[in-house]
Amino acid sequence: MNIDFHCHLYPEEYLKKLEASSGDVRIEKNQKGERIILSMGTKVGPVTEEFFDIEARLDRIKENRVDMQILSTPHPGVDRFSPDESAEMSRVINDGLAKVVKKYPKNFQALAMLPLIDTKLALKELDRAILDLGLKGMCMLTNVAGKTSDSDFLLPVYERAQALGIPIFIHPTTPLGAQVMQEWRLAVILGFEFDVMLSATRLAYSGVLERFPELNFVISHLGAGIPFLAGRIDRGYHDPTCGIKTKKPTSEYLKELYCDTVSFYQPALMMAYQFYGAERMVLGSDFPLLIGDLPGAVPSIEEMDISKEEKEKILGGNVKRLLRLKT
Repeated sequence: MNIDFHCHLYPEEYLKKLEASSGDVRIEKNQKGERIILSMGTKVGPVTEEFFDIEARLDRIKENRVDMQILSTPHPGVDRFSPDESAEMSRVINDGLAKVVKKYPKNFQALAMLPLIDTKLALKELDRAILDLGLKGMCMLTNVAGKTSDSDFLLPVYERAQALGIPIFIHPTTPLGAQVMQEWRLAVILGFEFDVMLSATRLAYSGVLERFPELNFVISHLGAGIPFLAGRIDRGYHDPTCGIKTKKPTSEYLKELYCDTVSFYQPALMMAYQFYGAERMVLGSDFPLLIGDLPGAVPSIEEMDISKEEKEKILGGNVKRLLRLKT
């Protein structure tokens, strides 16, 4: 069974709220009349029907040998609004995702979005999304309104997620300093990857991964450059001037993360495989973003020079175990 862990759906009600927004995160229309999501100057889009039309999506994934998708609604997220607005948007997203799952449970499951800027509201929505709606995990951005993933206000959320036995999918968002990445969509092409590496490394350096050993994090895009830079990251652990006080070298914690396979580049996939192992990789397409590759997602794993059993883990077995799917 092929399960696509990294793919996105925008419930219509959420899009309507972004269209009504006049802030830094909103929807604008381009010269063709297409809807473009704008997040602090970074453009994402166009918002095609596959972002919200579940029937159109169902046809596409079947054409590309994907049996199930794990839906999420990350970037631009809900963090750049007031706490009450963020909570309302989270409810709208999670209700919309749950509606899809209820209609097509064999083809779709979903991850919750939370109003993480307010810990009390986030914990309330987390319990509602998991215990009442039946969503299978939570999705968070690499920074929460500019605050890093190891911030103290997030610790109660991590504690509750660990108690619930659900994974946390960390998806990139517009990084700080994006004003120098406006041309050529560099904030998406490179800025997202910087933020993935920063988020994961801070979780390791700060001791968050050590503090919550049973909490599973899934990071995007093969962990960005983490497998390539693991030796350099470990230098920080061994350098006393960095002040890192974890019990083990940083790479040992990073290897315990899961990563999705949104890269489709064989040398990068093999480097991630050598770093994380087949047991820690999950299939991803980044569908329906233009930067993704639904047609290439499954073939990119099938072409890897690894055993059939390992390919089956990456293509779906690991997600079934991670999300405790009965399918």
